[in-house]
Amino acid sequence: MQRLNYNQLYYFYVVANEGSIKSACEKLHLTQPTISCQLKMLEENFGYQLFDRKYRKLEINKKGKEVLKKAEKIFLMGDELMNKLPEEHTNYQQELRIGIVNSLPTSFVNDFTVDIWSKNNVSCHILHGKLADLIQDLDGDSLDLVLSDIYFNDSKYNNINLGEQKYVVVGGNSFKNSSINFPQCLNNAPYLSLSKDNQIQKDIDFYFEVNNINPNIIGTVDSLELILNAVKKDNCFAIIPEVVLENDTKDGNLTVLGDANEIISSYWAITSNVGCKRLSVRLLINNYKMKKRNLNIDIKSA
Repeated sequence: MQRLNYNQLYYFYVVANEGSIKSACEKLHLTQPTISCQLKMLEENFGYQLFDRKYRKLEINKKGKEVLKKAEKIFLMGDELMNKLPEEHTNYQQELRIGIVNSLPTSFVNDFTVDIWSKNNVSCHILHGKLADLIQDLDGDSLDLVLSDIYFNDSKYNNINLGEQKYVVVGGNSFKNSSINFPQCLNNAPYLSLSKDNQIQKDIDFYFEVNNINPNIIGTVDSLELILNAVKKDNCFAIIPEVVLENDTKDGNLTVLGDANEIISSYWAITSNVGCKRLSVRLLINNYKMKKRNLNIDIKSA
């Protein structure tokens, strides 16, 4: 019985997931003739083709899809095996590449990633940016997952709900007496906006419309940190996630004017169909959701 060449199977696995030999070459740092030759040898060993060659393009066929399902299980089992080995007895290094949308609260990002830094066998790389740019990196397999406050509506990706977030209206010291006349006090008041292509800002605009509020927009920025700094300097009011208040109202420079109950969004972990199957990604998401579930249980039983 001929033994399976796992290197050849892995090259097939990468080509199938990347969609082309060229993309697989860039990921594997190998030449195109090398990968083409290895694929041909694998097909000869199996006795059937895994791809249909059409107009110089590869299209995975029915047999190839069957092999891909089995290959995914094999390599996921390998990840699980290495993950279960004690950290002090293995040199196996998992790599996590996380994209973070600029408008996400730092407190949420810290909460999601805090456990990663204590693991000796995980190397984590974080990139901040706009959702559209991060999705491109996710599509090119430069990222394993993207953390967002916006649902990305495309069947190519998986959106995993990490929990809801409520919004509140905040201002600087000059707004301290304004809460008596809330939300009408926001009319003509200086407001620092998120960019218009941000879904959260679209929800905020709807909130303004429902409450007949016409703020004085002094600028747009998608960094929550910059928005908070402007509010604390008493330059404007802003509408921010409630979770931010846990740390930012303690210094006395941030005043809560009222709730924006009409605005409710969620945090999302967005993965590609390949990324969602990686053990490191699944463990990270499941551990966070378990932590949140246990926290809710503790709060309810207190």
